[in-house]
Amino acid sequence: MTELNEKKQSIREQLLSKRLDRQEILDFSISALELVESFKGMVASYSHTETEPSTAAINEHLAKAGRLVLPAIEGTSLVWKIPEKLVPSKFGIMSPFGESVPIAKLDLIIAPALAISVNGTRLGKGGGYYDRALKDYRGEVIAVVFEEEVFDSLPEAEHDRRVDGVLTEQGLKRF
Repeated sequence: MTELNEKKQSIREQLLSKRLDRQEILDFSISALELVESFKGMVASYSHTETEPSTAAINEHLAKAGRLVLPAIEGTSLVWKIPEKLVPSKFGIMSPFGESVPIAKLDLIIAPALAISVNGTRLGKGGGYYDRALKDYRGEVIAVVFEEEVFDSLPEAEHDRRVDGVLTEQGLKRF
């Protein structure tokens, strides 16, 4: 493991430990309503896990409008699907079953993260799924984290895909 990867892994372990100590899951995703409504097409969100800020409110809003797309893991890739139903996946994430949507058709992607830096460096769980999926994506990407998970800087590899903003319990910040 490289020194950069060791630093990232150490930060991940600390952040996951703090998240596991949280007493409740916060849902501040509805704070993204104004952002979501500024885009007219399909919006990709994600199904949160027990350690992540909840995306239930914004997902419900987008689903009612027929605009919700969720990621599914297929091999080493993320694919985007209109969720007809959700089924458990191997990572403990609820995965969508439904029609696939090309990433180029998505107007906005709301992405999970463990931490974000003020320059948009995103630290995920280490699988690289989002970095690979977003490599050539030219739309806006907003990450969702708790305010205490926004840092001045984070270790960054050449392949890491920066995000355009972050949503915390204190609101939306664009970079």
